[in-house]
Amino acid sequence: MARMVVSLSVVPLGTGSPSLSKYVRRVTEVIRETGLKYKTGAGFTDVEIDTYDQLAQLLAKIEAALGEAEVLRISYTIKIDRRIDKEVFIEEKISKAEGI
Repeated sequence: MARMVVSLSVVPLGTGSPSLSKYVRRVTEVIRETGLKYKTGAGFTDVEIDTYDQLAQLLAKIEAALGEAEVLRISYTIKIDRRIDKEVFIEEKISKAEGI
């Protein structure tokens, strides 16, 4: 039961390289390992989440994985589309936006 779609951007800072793809790939692996439904885009990854606790756990896992990669600072941008009255799904939102 997904009560929110979280759009998440994770930017490691101070990596010494302008390329962040290996860190983005690791974050995507962490999300995949949780079993949460997600869709990766060019700048954000959308994740279907049930509770704020689940979001906090996801962020902690991302931070631990990036810490293992020796990232010392992370900038997060988080947008939450929260529904109290019903479930919300990534694909449904995209279909409505694209008129499909």
